[in-house]
Amino acid sequence: MNNVISPKQLRPLALSSSLVSGLLLASTAQAGTVTDVDLTSAGIILPTTNISLYDNAATGVRLSGGLTVHGFAAGTRNANFGGTREGAQPDKGPDWWEAAVIPSLAGEVDLPESRGTLFGGVSGSYGLTRGNAHGDVDGATPGHPEEARLKKSYLGWRSGDMLTDSLGEDAITFSFGRQTFQFGDGFLVGDAYSDTGKNAVYYIGPGDEFQSSAVLSLESQGWHGDLFHLKAHQYVSGGSDQDTSLNGVNVDYTLGDRAKFGAAYLDIYDSDIDARDGMEVYNLRAKGIPLASLPGLALGGQYVYETNNRQNVDDHAWYGQVTYTFLNTPWTPEIAYRYAEFSQGYDPLFYSFAGGWGSWYFGEVVGEYMLFNSNLKVDMVKASIRPHESLETGLIGYRFRYDETPQGISSRDFAREVDLYADWTVTDHFSISGVYGVAFPDDGAKQSGLYDDHTSQLVELFATYSF
Repeated sequence: MNNVISPKQLRPLALSSSLVSGLLLASTAQAGTVTDVDLTSAGIILPTTNISLYDNAATGVRLSGGLTVHGFAAGTRNANFGGTREGAQPDKGPDWWEAAVIPSLAGEVDLPESRGTLFGGVSGSYGLTRGNAHGDVDGATPGHPEEARLKKSYLGWRSGDMLTDSLGEDAITFSFGRQTFQFGDGFLVGDAYSDTGKNAVYYIGPGDEFQSSAVLSLESQGWHGDLFHLKAHQYVSGGSDQDTSLNGVNVDYTLGDRAKFGAAYLDIYDSDIDARDGMEVYNLRAKGIPLASLPGLALGGQYVYETNNRQNVDDHAWYGQVTYTFLNTPWTPEIAYRYAEFSQGYDPLFYSFAGGWGSWYFGEVVGEYMLFNSNLKVDMVKASIRPHESLETGLIGYRFRYDETPQGISSRDFAREVDLYADWTVTDHFSISGVYGVAFPDDGAKQSGLYDDHTSQLVELFATYSF
């Protein structure tokens, strides 16, 4: 076994694809926020297959396919606040670009006598990183890597009309194999694949699947439940690959369009990471509209507790957010404030990008390349407008502080960051996003010896075309 791996090495920016696919969530103009009741749905996430290839109503056999293409480019100045930290990008102004292609194929067969539907699918990915010889700001993809691999392969069954009179249509779903699974808007579980080193495409991150899984889900009358087994395989550049296996249960209850409540329990019974091996994880969450007379006001939050008596683990994380949307105002302005806290030894496990910018990567400069949801306190203020139904633009401000000051550092203040973003859904198939981020180091960063005192700047452009 090994010591706790850094969240940077586990970095799962392959973004939860619960709404569309990969970063399409970030570039959908009305992606929503984590206080939206219907932002994401718990359960397995199937690949995007919008093209009908075969459909025989007489036999109940259907076959569909899809192809998603991602492109990303970034330019930086004074990366890592102008410092050079061990294992990170030695160039103080790296520019790089990435591309990924994701083909998918899915099939369904209706069983006779209304006994449900069998389904299955496969998807692959090909990705490459070019530009700076060390790749991204973290230097996590050096040497211009590229990789083609199997992404998903799964089989399953759903109940169809078999239980319509009692539980509802498609009330029960069972699936197993290499697939994506999430709950709780990806705050804890949503992305289990690391796109570093030979895997390339550090930012796009086309992988998000568990290496193996078995998931039994129930959906009925506002209730959703999952019983699951998950195994994640994490590639570690320059070290031994690491596996984590767990069993768990998740429950959600949705009260119309007003509120959603959830809870989950994870038993991590085997892991190559010492602190995880034997860990138990508890999760509580709630969000919704508290006042019917004030529909623009939404609240939300989650709490996670991690314990492991074998490894003396006793850690927690939580966030609370208030969002107000001016529903009857031109351009639909929206403002939000979030406070998030992650204790010193907290393990963020398999968090993802399920809630748009700032969720759950806090900042395109600091949250992507410096601090990774452990030993961290974050204040976030966000303001956005929608000049058109296909366009959203906004400004996000962050204040980053250590939860506990590391050895040799006297200040908890790490940095401040401001991000200006725009998401444009050009057509039903094509989306584009742009971000300018600037971060200012505080004493906690300067005293670490890993960073300098310069202002970091970053410009990003991301595009997706889905057939």
